Amino acid sequence: MVLLGIRGSRTSLRRACGSGAIVIGRGRNLAEKRERIEVTVRATEPQRLDLYLGAQLNWKSRTRLKALIRAGKVKVNDEAAKPARRVRAGDVVTLELSTGAACPEDYDELELEVLYEDPWVLAISKPAGLLVHPVGRHVYDTLMNHLHHRYRHARSEDGDPVVPRLCHRLDKETTGVLVIAKDPYVHREVMGQFERRLVSKEYVALVRGDHREDSAELSVPIGEGRCLRSCLEHDVLKESRTGVAVLARFSAPDDGPFTLVACVPHTGRQNQIRVHLAASGHPLAGDSRYGGGSPPPGFPARYLLHSRAIRFYHPRLKSEVELAAELPPDFRELIERLGSVAAHRHA
Repeated sequence: MVLLGIRGSRTSLRRACGSGAIVIGRGRNLAEKRERIEVTVRATEPQRLDLYLGAQLNWKSRTRLKALIRAGKVKVNDEAAKPARRVRAGDVVTLELSTGAACPEDYDELELEVLYEDPWVLAISKPAGLLVHPVGRHVYDTLMNHLHHRYRHARSEDGDPVVPRLCHRLDKETTGVLVIAKDPYVHREVMGQFERRLVSKEYVALVRGDHREDSAELSVPIGEGRCLRSCLEHDVLKESRTGVAVLARFSAPDDGPFTLVACVPHTGRQNQIRVHLAASGHPLAGDSRYGGGSPPPGFPARYLLHSRAIRFYHPRLKSEVELAAELPPDFRELIERLGSVAAHRHA
């Protein structure tokens, strides 16, 4: 179940990594402060407004875009519009942005752990507490803002600037491997692999309770929702599967026991691992949204879910790439402390 290392030709990887400047690109520069976006439609076929904006502004979710449209923040040819309105070539779409939190004075203050980089792909170990893309009032203080700033002067081998694009997402408090494309073709191809479930992912989580089964397959249809009940009782439920394997069990004097588990999501639903673990009676410790309560005394002030490894096919290198990220220090230290307590209690 554990994915480690990088496969493929190491010579080709070294050659790719040494090919010169890394790039940003065309589109909205998230390092610049903006209160309004204007887009002229160039599509050859009529398309729903929400779908069109979702494709153009992949840093905003379709749900968020629908909310903005219904709130009157989106206009077509200076007229209010509905999400289902069809836009055509030549239409001008304008989007008002929230002023949100202040634009950071120095984006360079954020230090990111780079796991892998070549001219087309960047992979980092995402820290806790960092949103990956603008949402709500967080318009400028996100990972994508920082990346746009970091690569603002770089160019591709062809001299074209490109926008860093997320290949997948991690929640604000989730840590670990995150893959970003710096090339439109690579972004399209890798996103397609995620959609077709061709990307292998493994997470590590600390859950409440004694997970008695050494391994389990959680198959629970889920939908969108703000709590466990609404996710399980949503009008639209989608098939979802997650593999779980126990890594360690800890008996703790306070708020215990706890279990360290590895999770492999076979589908990619929103908050799937968090919902599935909670539905199985073992919510993430500290995940108050899905029944895990507040973080116990001595725990980090968040739930503990870590993207440990990802494997995907690199469309430019034409080889499989496997990337792994170590547990963050506070997660690792907690596991060591819980292990020491358990060993002492059984001595």
